[in-house]
Amino acid sequence: MRVALIFPPQGHFTQPYLSLPSLAAYLRANGVEDVTPIDANIEAYDEFLSEARVRRALERVDAVAELARLEAEPELRYSQLERYQTLSEIALIGEQVAARVEEAKGVLRSREEFYDYERYLWAGRTVEQALRIVSAEFWPTRLTAHNLAMRHRIESSAEIVAALGDEAENPYVEWFRESLMPRLRELDPDLVGISVTFGSQAIPSLTLAKQLKAWKPELHVTMGGGLLAYVAEKLAKRDEVWDLIDSFVMLEGERPLLQLCETLDGDGDLSKVTNLIYRDASGTVVHTERQEPLDIKTLPTPDFDGMPLEKYLSPELVMPLAATRGCYWGKCVFCTLYTVIGPGYRGRTLDQTVEDMRVLQEKYGANSFYLAIEDLPPNMAKALPRKILDAGLDVTWWCDARLEHDVFDEQVCRDLAASGCRRIAFGYESASRRVLDSMCKGIDPDASLDLIRRVHEAGISVTLYVMIGFPTETLEEARLTLDTVMAHRDWIQEVSVRVFYLDETSEVFRRRAEFDITEIHPDPTADLQVYYDFTASSGMSRREARDLYLEFTQQLRSHFPVFQSTNMLYHELKGHYFLYLNHFGGWDRLRREVLEAPAARAAAPAAAAPRPRRLVRRALAYDRGEIDAFLTHVDTRTLRPRYQSDLIDAADQRRFDQELPAISPAPSELVYDAHSGEVHCVSPAAAELLGRCDGTRTLEQVVEVVPAPHRADALRCLHDMAGAGLLESAAPRNEEPTP
Repeated sequence: MRVALIFPPQGHFTQPYLSLPSLAAYLRANGVEDVTPIDANIEAYDEFLSEARVRRALERVDAVAELARLEAEPELRYSQLERYQTLSEIALIGEQVAARVEEAKGVLRSREEFYDYERYLWAGRTVEQALRIVSAEFWPTRLTAHNLAMRHRIESSAEIVAALGDEAENPYVEWFRESLMPRLRELDPDLVGISVTFGSQAIPSLTLAKQLKAWKPELHVTMGGGLLAYVAEKLAKRDEVWDLIDSFVMLEGERPLLQLCETLDGDGDLSKVTNLIYRDASGTVVHTERQEPLDIKTLPTPDFDGMPLEKYLSPELVMPLAATRGCYWGKCVFCTLYTVIGPGYRGRTLDQTVEDMRVLQEKYGANSFYLAIEDLPPNMAKALPRKILDAGLDVTWWCDARLEHDVFDEQVCRDLAASGCRRIAFGYESASRRVLDSMCKGIDPDASLDLIRRVHEAGISVTLYVMIGFPTETLEEARLTLDTVMAHRDWIQEVSVRVFYLDETSEVFRRRAEFDITEIHPDPTADLQVYYDFTASSGMSRREARDLYLEFTQQLRSHFPVFQSTNMLYHELKGHYFLYLNHFGGWDRLRREVLEAPAARAAAPAAAAPRPRRLVRRALAYDRGEIDAFLTHVDTRTLRPRYQSDLIDAADQRRFDQELPAISPAPSELVYDAHSGEVHCVSPAAAELLGRCDGTRTLEQVVEVVPAPHRADALRCLHDMAGAGLLESAAPRNEEPTP
């Protein structure tokens, strides 16, 4: 029995996911030796972020010619603006990004350069720009470091099926055909298991399944993972799906996958496999016996052998490790964890968890771990640190935890920090006692603040999850949460805030009347819809919730160092913030030496002879600054669930074209700083001033071409450009090679 386990695009590219190593370890431990794990996600990213692939995209897009056609238009409507935004950037920076994208990947993988923050930011921007160039080839598809969004919505099975052969917009049709399928044909597996965790993997995974079945119809293709727990039964109602997939594994995959291997190697009777959905010879969809998950204590340490560990875009791996499955609290009415993981809470022993860390450290050189658990259990919070220290393990780690007021006392917090815990993410949700009681959180908001302070003072970075718009929550209660977080920002390093949407598998959905929900708003064309907007008879309106969310995120950008300006980039790249915490030994030094340093370095331009950095410039017929602001305003004012798709759909685009004003031509100039990787838009007047800063003129000489009444404004403009990093002193410096 030859088995290929595939983690498909699109997930984060910074570290491996736990599904394949866990499944491979269990199969290998139970006699299935020929198991090949394939992280197609990182392999696709690695190829898309190559010079050859970026240049192929540049040739196919021909941004200069298409931009010229748009610039010839007498005005631009909404539906043209994002394309103009993209093409103008590609026309400016495309060649430079293609030439240096391999270098950027090298920086993110280098233990030395990764922690040079300016180099890190340049590399991160270059990678994102390269992905925008590749995305432009498949317009309007958007491939980022965090998501894949397509015009084909994953809430609709019909649209998913339509996307599978859409080579013009689906980047994975070609990539699977050219890069992955040749490898799979060489492996010639009998069983392919595709692990689907995120909504962004739905279309790529079925695209791969279609190509697998076209190549080898008798091949058994099974799919499992967190997303399938929500949508597998809905997908099973579509006849087209059964031309692509032979079975769906529900809940945890170890036992069903082993049973599937044994069955396919035997009589092929799928009815013997537990927790499976398949279609029999008569065309009937069969749900096999539901069986409780395995005892996690009986599972082997995850096995990362065969994973492309050298390709992840991090200087060292943050290894995922599941010490528990399920949630020991299990009462929050908005939570749907049981849908994905099955009933009950299970944990490995502390000795097993420490041994898992030791094995992974010795085998793969892993010194950093993410405990992929829902909540750090009280007994583990108290005892795990001592177990790690007694074992002599020199590791760092982070996890999510519940705000257990009686557990995280000063001694426990000190022990956690001493054992290498650098970061804890807490489900804070709200500062309102009434809202927390309505959620069944079982926590006291005042005691939570004391806990947060203790964790912070122990040297552990604090992240809070915050929810806005929970049913019955008033605007005043939500604003209390915002005000409380802002008032205690010295203790809090990160906040992950979201607008509440109704999940159909949650207790809130089932008990809607208790939460004053009078109406839900399903999309009749979305047969795979999971999240719903709703109307309630009490609490804030959905518009108020959205507006406060925008205010909240703006406050975070203004007052939290992690979210300010360029720092946001590395907050968004999974695991990188944690690695920086490790490298600098904690939050205080990281904040002082890294996060707040750019502002301190943004000095005024040298009065004697300022000069620009090494810049690439392009004149435009339209004001990119105006277009950027216009699109941001429209995007942030669009109220809809965004967990599964974030593209403005065609109907909204047509409506916006009719309702929103057109943009008229107004010249501007795009400026690319090759040192930082940043792109700026400046006015023609500012561009003229920038051109005069050649290192030979004083500030007064630079602005002497400006009429005297406006020279003070011109000087302020120069200071702004210096603050943006576009100007520097004419003092000698080491020039970087021109790309």
